[in-house]
Formats: sequence, structure tokens, C-alpha cells
Amino acid sequence: MKKTLITLITLLTVSVAANADSGIFGTSVVINNNGTTTLYETTLLGDSRHTPTGPFSGTTTSGFNGENLGTYDTTTSDNLTLRGGGMLTYKNSGSNITGAHVYYKIDNGNYSSAIALGFNEDLGGGDQRWYSQTSSFNLLDGLSNGAHTVSVYFDATHDGGTHYENNGSADFTANFTVVPEPNTYALIAGMFGLAYIALKRRQA
Repeated sequence: MKKTLITLITLLTVSVAANADSGIFGTSVVINNNGTTTLYETTLLGDSRHTPTGPFSGTTTSGFNGENLGTYDTTTSDNLTLRGGGMLTYKNSGSNITGAHVYYKIDNGNYSSAIALGFNEDLGGGDQRWYSQTSSFNLLDGLSNGAHTVSVYFDATHDGGTHYENNGSADFTANFTVVPEPNTYALIAGMFGLAYIALKRRQA
């Protein structure tokens, strides 16, 4: 019995140590907002290592969680698209990160399939950057007027399993609003005005 217990403790210790030998230390999400591409840092805010090498055209800003992304009219050319994301990982003692992914959902819907983040740069000392901005997921598609949320979380696969970055299971969430175009409001007001005039004439 004692031998079995020692074996179990040894295996648990090795498993925990292997898991600690790699992990995620920074994440970001890339969103195109009416033609402007922005890399929003979700963790490790203000760290320059988020900015990728290669074909990155956009700006970097600290913070995504709780951000107000703006107001959009789906009857015009307004657009809000998820382009991808970034991740900073570390590996030591022979452990290896084999892939990185971001997932998103709108409001209380289901999360998307994994959006792969490709390897971008070796940062030295076992640190690596993963990045992609080649996706184009329309976050406004099929939404009704009103307030909405977009939530994201991340994972990184390694040779011992999967690491997650999900804001303590609360995920990272930003807000935005969908409204009708101003002409729609004018049309509605005009219709009420005509109805009021017609009602007055019938009463006269």
C-alpha cells in the first residue's frame, strides 16, 4: 500500500512539473473595426512583445476586457470583424508548445471552432510568439438592434496536454451596439406623424 502511494505521489509530482515547464504568459485578439485593424491585449497589458513580426498592419492597444468597441449600423457599410489573435508562450526542460488557438462567441451563443494562431517568432529563452490576422469573421452577422457582447478565450497545446487562458473561466468580453441607420428613425417618426395627422382629420 505504501509503495503504491509513493508511486502515485511521484507520478503526480512529475505531471505537475511537466505542466509547469510550459505555458501561456500573454494573449491578444485582432479586430477590424470599420477598416482599422487593432490588436487588443487581453493579458500582459502594455508589453511590446505582443506586436508581431511580419505582415502586421494595425495598432496595438492595452485592454480588451470591458472595452466598448462602438456602435454599428448593419444597413450600411459598417463592419466589425475578428481577424485572429496572438499568444506568448514559454517552454522549458524539454516541454514543447505545439499549437495556439483563439475561440470567440457572440452574446450567449456557442463558441466557434478553434482559430489557429501560427508560429510567429522565437523570442529567446524558450519564449515564443504565435499570431494570425488572416481570418474574417463578421461579428455583426444576423444580430438584432441593441447591446451585444463578444467573448474570447485561448488555449495552447503541448506535449503533455492543453494550457488555457480564459480569465479565470470568465473569458474576456467586450461590448458593442447595433442600431438602425438614422434614416430609419426619420422614417418611423414620419410614419407616426402621418398617422397623427390622419387621426386628427378623422376627429375633426
